Amino acid sequence: MTETLETPTTHRRVRVWFGGHPIADHTAMAEQAVQYEEAMRRRFASLRVTSEPVLVDAER
Repeated sequence: MTETLETPTTHRRVRVWFGGHPIADHTAMAEQAVQYEEAMRRRFASLRVTSEPVLVDAER
């Protein structure tokens, strides 16, 4: 069994949630992701919006 290390990149994944279901899922460079997240928070004020780093395999 090999262990893989994951490291965050400069990309982020922004999702808009309706309950437990994502209704929008967007991955972009960190600067663009911040703008997208802000726009989604304005557009869907009553829904949960998350932004998390995209992890990549460090062995690649």
